[in-house]
Amino acid sequence: MTYLDKANAALQKALRVIQFLSPVISLGLFASRIAKIVRLGIQITHSNGAVLGILAAAVAYTLLAMIFQFVVKHGGPKIFRWLMMLLDLLFVGAFIAVAVLTRPYGGSSGPCRNQNRYLATAVRGAGQDCNLPWGVFILSIISTFLHFLTAVFHEVKDRRHEHQEKMRNANGGGNENGY
Repeated sequence: MTYLDKANAALQKALRVIQFLSPVISLGLFASRIAKIVRLGIQITHSNGAVLGILAAAVAYTLLAMIFQFVVKHGGPKIFRWLMMLLDLLFVGAFIAVAVLTRPYGGSSGPCRNQNRYLATAVRGAGQDCNLPWGVFILSIISTFLHFLTAVFHEVKDRRHEHQEKMRNANGGGNENGY
C-alpha cells in the first residue's frame, strides 16, 4: 500500500467520522427543540417529524457505513460499494430536504416558525431557543457536501481498482509495479 493509498484511506475514514457527527449533533439540537415544543403542549408538524426521521436515518446509515469502512478492507465487493455510493447520493437529497425544511425565513421547521403569533410568542417566552434550527440548517448543508464527497470517493476508488486490475493483467499478473 503506497503513501497515497494510506492517505486516501485515512481521508475517507475521517469523512465518515465527520459525516456521523454532523447528523448526531443535528438530531440532538432538533430533538431538544421538539421536546421543548411538546412540553408546552404544542403539536409538532409533519415537517418536524420528517426532519427527525431523516436525521435518525442518517445517524443509523453513517454509523453502519463507518463501522463497515473500519472493518472491511478495500471497500468490500463492488456491488456493495455501488450501494454505498447510491445511499450517499440519496442522503445528499435528504439533507437538501432538511436544509429546505429548516431554512430561516420560510422553512416549515425553521426558527420559531408558527402560524399562531400568540403560540410563537409563548414558545419563545418559555425558553425555546429559536437558534437551534440554524445549527441544523448549517449542519445539513455541511452533510450534503460530505455525502457528495464520499460518493465521489466511491467512484474514484472503483476506477482506480479497475485501472490497477488492468495493469496487473497487462504485466502478467504481478503487482501494479510489474515486479
